[in-house]
Amino acid sequence: MAVGESLNGDLRAGVSMAKKRSSNEAQLDIEQSSPDDSDDRVEAGETAQDSKIVAKPSSLEAQPASQKTVAGLSALLTPPQTENDISKADRQEFFLPVSGFVWLLSDEEVAVVDHPAFQRLGRIYQLGQAYLVYRGATHKRLEHVLGAVHVVQRMISAVDRNSKKKDGDRSERAPALSPTEQRFVRLGALLHDIGHLAAGHTVEDELNLIPKHDGDERLDLIFDGKLWADQEGRTLGQLIDQKYNRYVPGEIGAAGITATEVVRLIIRKEPDREESVDPHGAHSEHLRKSASIRLGVCRDMVGDTICADLLDYIYRDWYHVGKPRTFDDRLLQYMEIRRGAPNCQTGASDCNDKFVISLGRRPKIRTDAVSNILELLEWRYQLAEAVLFHRTKLAATAMLDRALYELWGETRDPKIIVDTLLPLSDEEMLSRCRQQAEEDQKNERASAQKREGARIAADLLRGLEKRQLYDHLSTRFYSDLPGDVLARVKKFYGKDPDSPAAPAANRNVLLRMLELDFGLPVGSLAMYCPAGVNQKIAQVKIAVSGEIKTFSEYEDEHHEQLAGGHLDAQLRRFDRLWRIHFFIHPKVKSELGERLYLLQQAIEKLGLGHLVDEEDYQHVGWSIARSLVQVEDCPWHGRQAYSSVDAARDSGASPGSYPLGAASIRSYISPA
Repeated sequence: MAVGESLNGDLRAGVSMAKKRSSNEAQLDIEQSSPDDSDDRVEAGETAQDSKIVAKPSSLEAQPASQKTVAGLSALLTPPQTENDISKADRQEFFLPVSGFVWLLSDEEVAVVDHPAFQRLGRIYQLGQAYLVYRGATHKRLEHVLGAVHVVQRMISAVDRNSKKKDGDRSERAPALSPTEQRFVRLGALLHDIGHLAAGHTVEDELNLIPKHDGDERLDLIFDGKLWADQEGRTLGQLIDQKYNRYVPGEIGAAGITATEVVRLIIRKEPDREESVDPHGAHSEHLRKSASIRLGVCRDMVGDTICADLLDYIYRDWYHVGKPRTFDDRLLQYMEIRRGAPNCQTGASDCNDKFVISLGRRPKIRTDAVSNILELLEWRYQLAEAVLFHRTKLAATAMLDRALYELWGETRDPKIIVDTLLPLSDEEMLSRCRQQAEEDQKNERASAQKREGARIAADLLRGLEKRQLYDHLSTRFYSDLPGDVLARVKKFYGKDPDSPAAPAANRNVLLRMLELDFGLPVGSLAMYCPAGVNQKIAQVKIAVSGEIKTFSEYEDEHHEQLAGGHLDAQLRRFDRLWRIHFFIHPKVKSELGERLYLLQQAIEKLGLGHLVDEEDYQHVGWSIARSLVQVEDCPWHGRQAYSSVDAARDSGASPGSYPLGAASIRSYISPA
């Protein structure tokens, strides 16, 4: 695909037709010294001006302050020095928000970016449905992964500079990345999100309908899928092997490990230990013991804690929601590779080397680096609080959650779902799923239950297409629920490690029970309960006085010497981000009348199991039933409410129960 097309809706990131930048065309001229002296020219702590960034008089003055910053920062990238790199005059470049100029440094990278499987990322929103609230948050995953390449190159250059420092830690430092490792780290940054699809977090993390985007099943589809073959008929995996196999070290290639396998092992999610078979386990074990490509180092630099992934999206996402942050070089000055224990097959320590943030030796602790880590953790918290957990955005997510479960939840055929969603953009996903729901609704051979679920899904998806979102009904935050109730609610409606599909089913049962108990149109309620909150920045590896631990482990073992309790407090704030939301169709809410309060009470007591004092499910259920039969606009008005389920059952009352065990309210009400 040609590069002159769009990168982000209007700017796709192909690069084969990118033009060479002449001095007359460039907005920013960067005086590049020779490869040999580039490390000396950009020493840690130097400013952009010290690095000889020379702007034409009008180039930066016309830009906003945030653009001036990122434009200057782009000059700090130092290309890897390998024999097959494109010359500085010929390398392909383009300009990204936040990153400034981003360079592809080899023909191999150009070919990967131009491949249809990669271009697919230009159709998927980075922040999902956040654009419904933050209208500028329409950037795509393609923009993010290209930005991640820019960041990882800065990390590569920083590690190289820092490996040459002459201080007390010199003997503990491992060599910087080799040219081969640089190539595969850059390729890993390009491909670390390659498995994402539209509404991925909803169908993967919340509904657990399909395997994860970085699991082997999805990567197989992307690397081997003929649907995205290029003009020569090559899959992405075939292209990578054709272009990169020559860079695979001999002892790795001799084990049957191809270039595609190397990058897969860098970017994939490791299978759970409970899984009996790992088809890539032998290759993973071989690479872990290899000194030629240090797998742990490469993985950590691309996509673990403080990594290229985070250091791009934390700035890019804030930029696009309209609250830009300024990139801080501080942590780059302290990024190092430290030597590991010599226990691999060669007897060398290289295979156990670790990528760390070096915080120095006591008493000269680099407290500025500690503050910078905590600042990133705070920004990640604020991103979740202000954007990812924005109530309006969650209303849309809850509607999508229920729509997709009603459409697919009962059949749960992951292959059908993935095959449907993988080729689609976010917008196409809504329309295509609506069309599927409308077809299922008309299918006379389908069961009544299937047709009803399809009708609910179609209505919800039409609302999302038109941004006709549900209203707030009820919310409970982390601190609103006692610990035992909170743990049970999280397991039943959020994440159950023992039964991953159960929470989505429980959410649907709860909503259906509430709708039936209160005589509401089926499909008029939606709910959101997160599977968890990402706080993995705290797991970044740090080196202090020769000791390597994760940040959180070090604080636990050393009585919070570094952060003085700040880290623990911040992690508790992450815990308190958790909340459970219920939403309702606006028209239905306006017609509830006296039933509104009773519905909210049923959610609290019967749905979430938050009982106080002497309350129990039977007393609460009977109390709500007794109130409902007295409400004139309620379908149960005038009927008899029994004080026990057994008495009501003898009279022919409707059975059924809520996920946590409470009997349905209708179980206490006599039939008509």
